[in-house]
Amino acid sequence: MEENNEEVKQEEVKSEETSKNEGIKNEAKETFKQAKEQMKDINFKEEAKKGKGLIGKLFKNPIGAIKEVIQDKDNKVFKTALLIVALWIVIVLVDYIIDCIVYKYIKFNILTLIKNVLGPVAKVLVPAAIIYMLNKDKESKTTMPTAISAVALVKIPLIISAVLSLLTMISSGMYYIVNPLKGFLGVISTVLMFFVVKEMFNEKENEQAIKTFAKVMAIYYICYFVLSFLGISI
Repeated sequence: MEENNEEVKQEEVKSEETSKNEGIKNEAKETFKQAKEQMKDINFKEEAKKGKGLIGKLFKNPIGAIKEVIQDKDNKVFKTALLIVALWIVIVLVDYIIDCIVYKYIKFNILTLIKNVLGPVAKVLVPAAIIYMLNKDKESKTTMPTAISAVALVKIPLIISAVLSLLTMISSGMYYIVNPLKGFLGVISTVLMFFVVKEMFNEKENEQAIKTFAKVMAIYYICYFVLSFLGISI
């Protein structure tokens, strides 16, 4: 009798895991489909205007901007988020191409080019996927497009940092000005990520929010370690 109960429990666990895996697959497919559809009819002028307004809100009222994106149930900001990632990719590619032109010891390599493209994508997709995975069984359950939109928003300081990197091409002396600013922008992005986690998981207490954030970042750095072997920086 006990053996039968144990078998039933194991079957229930397997069934639950299968159901969760199917849910994740379906969410991934739906996100990819939505991203594809959004990029087809994108109005660059309109999205640029929305993006500019979003950046303004991020620096004037960061927590308010984060809440606005997370509470956007219709995913109106998702298209803007995709454009933000696309802009980041362009900046990184321009930086790489300029490096290949300016520095003779850096030769153009298609594999390096692909890794450079995957970098910004992974910087947004990896933390968004972690948040979604940890959050999907909670009452504050979110969608993958919302997670991507929120993470893309708080990565804007890193995009500004990537633009500043281009200034070092003008003069080597710019490095001493740009490098501290890049470090500062990195700190801002991390702090903003904390508030994304806090709002996404609907954590009311800072102590619990810090624990959840630590869990998210721990998984993130495991992914960072693994992807670093593939030459992809996140």
